[in-house]
Amino acid sequence: MSSTTTEEVTDRVAGGVVDADERLAYRGVFQRLLVQPEIGAFIAAIAIWVFFWAVSVPFGKASGASSILDVAASPLGIMAVAVAMLMIGGEFDLSSGAATGALGIVLVLLVRDVTGELAGAGFNLYVALFLSLLVALGIGWFNGAMVNRTSLPSFIVTLGTFFILRGAKLGFSKLIVEQIQVGKLDDLEIFAEENGTDRGYGFLSKVFAGEWNRNTHIWEGRDNVYIIAAIVGFALLVLGVYELNHRRGKGNPIGFGLFAGGIGLLIFGVLTLHNTDDVSGNRLGAILMFAGMLVGLVGWSLARFDRNENRTFGIPANASQAMVAGLIALGLAVFWALRLDPDNAENISWLALVTEQGARAILFMVFVSAAAVFMLISVNRARRVSDIGGSALLAITGAATIAMAFFIRSESGTHKFRTGAFSALLIIGGLIIVWSLTSMLFGKRNKVVAGADRFGLTLVGLGVLGLLVSIAARLLWVTQAELDAEIPRTIFSVRILWFVAFTAVITWVLRRTKFGSWTFAVGGNKDASRQVGVPAGRTKIQLFMLVSFAAWLVGILLAFRLNTIQASTGDGEEFEYIIAAVVGGTALTGGYGSTFGAAIGAFIMAMAVQGIPSARWNSDWRFLFVGTILLLAVIANNYIREKAEASR
Repeated sequence: MSSTTTEEVTDRVAGGVVDADERLAYRGVFQRLLVQPEIGAFIAAIAIWVFFWAVSVPFGKASGASSILDVAASPLGIMAVAVAMLMIGGEFDLSSGAATGALGIVLVLLVRDVTGELAGAGFNLYVALFLSLLVALGIGWFNGAMVNRTSLPSFIVTLGTFFILRGAKLGFSKLIVEQIQVGKLDDLEIFAEENGTDRGYGFLSKVFAGEWNRNTHIWEGRDNVYIIAAIVGFALLVLGVYELNHRRGKGNPIGFGLFAGGIGLLIFGVLTLHNTDDVSGNRLGAILMFAGMLVGLVGWSLARFDRNENRTFGIPANASQAMVAGLIALGLAVFWALRLDPDNAENISWLALVTEQGARAILFMVFVSAAAVFMLISVNRARRVSDIGGSALLAITGAATIAMAFFIRSESGTHKFRTGAFSALLIIGGLIIVWSLTSMLFGKRNKVVAGADRFGLTLVGLGVLGLLVSIAARLLWVTQAELDAEIPRTIFSVRILWFVAFTAVITWVLRRTKFGSWTFAVGGNKDASRQVGVPAGRTKIQLFMLVSFAAWLVGILLAFRLNTIQASTGDGEEFEYIIAAVVGGTALTGGYGSTFGAAIGAFIMAMAVQGIPSARWNSDWRFLFVGTILLLAVIANNYIREKAEASR
């Protein structure tokens, strides 16, 4: 996660990060998390996924995940990450969309045989990749140099480049191949049969167009790995947050024994829920899970943390009012869930756009979301007066969450609600109650402790890794029972790996390197950054070249995916890249943002592309959805940025 301000960057240009100023008030783990630029996009992504999961069938299944990830990966995700980096540097590139198609066409023309059906240079594919990369970097250098030397807004310069590339794609395509599409790249397979060489196509097609067929990879132990990795990952994640939030103390060794017993109860409770679908089994599983979390976390806290000496209790009036509003919203959610028919698939007269069962799901989720917001506001207001008062309201929030879990369990006839939603809400509600109880008993951190921070972050990292292993096991493998049930064929493309790798590298560059600090500096204040030694002109040129490199990579992926590229490929998509970056927390004014957030923004837009038709809505509503989330993202990002700057 990458965030900073221009003032901080001027102290980081030498390549190091300045230690925290001891004069500044200590910020807890949640305060630090909530001022990250991508946190709004992360919360929105979860909410949108849950919404579409509730109203459509593909969401929550491997086939749906593969479609979403494929749309998010390329071209949208890779380009959004690069464009976000450029926007943090204070510039735009309106030619980025057209460049993807142009560079794909360049690659195809370079490898086509002059004597073949379509004209071309006839180069080896490895040579063509290198030459097309030079063309891409040249386009980026041209954009950056023009912006620096003319002092024109990058909007104007790259708009000109956009029309140049658009015209060049049309003109050269018609001039060389006498049509507006260029291809086919997979004809190199035919060339290999005739001439004994495929010019590198066989190997590179696996690199840029490889696929993983889930249905051909059977693993009978998958579910065991899925459950164990999820439990271990979740436990480590929670323990890491505890380490970052609570005050270290002498501890009691007995606590580790209680912790081990709690883990055993938790595992037994999860297995009970997983293997039963009756009310008594669900209740037993819930009790065992709650007991396991309580015993385990209390044990860990006894072994690691100081007791809480602050016993003051108080709940301000505005906190009580927010809690009442949250409970009323929950009541309305229950009312509409009982009032509307879950089996009626016909449109209702007073809301003709959706069916009655769809309206039921929408209203229920809207009011439940509103209730969650009001309750969290209530807890936050109470904590300003008394930690114990805030913890008491947090316990009420957890109890309400568990109550909603059992309500969903009793009212739903769908398996995914009776098991998936029920289990998730049960775990979340139980964890909230346990957290509130331990917060009353054990003290919160009030200063930076380097060792505890390192240990906590290590646990968080291992927890996230465990959750990723759990998700990967579930998505990438099947069991024989699923194959016997004739599940849909599911393909995961190598483009997803390219997207993940590109995002990871660019996020690391932005957060951990001198060039990343320079990017924030030139985006916040170009003149001020020059005064502290930042090579502003060179940095901006390199940022434009990074976007062109991303366009080259996307162009290659498109060429291997489509084999034939239209002259209009990529035109106009630059606005979607910018929207994804803004939704992910990047400021339009430069100097602030997150490349990881841009990847999340691409994921949100991909969910809209796949979710709206999956919910059997008119696909034209996608544009309304995208416009709405853009406006909401800008408002949320401005709010988060103000909070981040105020807390420093």
